[in-house]
Amino acid sequence: MRFLQRSRNIQAVLLIRDLDNQPERRTGLEQARQQDSQRQPKLEIVLGTSDRCREAWVLNGFVPQNNAEKQTLKAIANRLTFDPCENAHRLRAGSVGRDRFRNPKVILAELTGDEYDRQRQCWEEAPLDFLNQRGQETGLTAYLAEIKHRLIPIFGD
Repeated sequence: MRFLQRSRNIQAVLLIRDLDNQPERRTGLEQARQQDSQRQPKLEIVLGTSDRCREAWVLNGFVPQNNAEKQTLKAIANRLTFDPCENAHRLRAGSVGRDRFRNPKVILAELTGDEYDRQRQCWEEAPLDFLNQRGQETGLTAYLAEIKHRLIPIFGD
């Protein structure tokens, strides 16, 4: 990365990683960032670590857009006994077989028809305060704070 900084004006890098229920992964990334913090030229390292998997972040931003999506979400919430969008942290990323219905990937595909454009709407159109509220347990709120405090200042006012 330092080599690229010499030929380009790279001021930040975003490291996004699923924790897959291994919080020590975040600790390792934070240690690496700390070791690099005094090097010049300054490179801001923004960490995004989704607790479990990135699909939990997308679920955090899901808002039903029509009656069919409302009914699908209601059916899933009844099956799980909780709302998978408000409580995505309660899902199990490795769920297969009988527990497959608790897998965030499966739930997201069911809610969005497995359409990328519909999933993209979940992170592009959801209000930040909404994502911050829902994302406290999935790592999304921490990532948004990293963006606010480490990346946005690079761009100035």
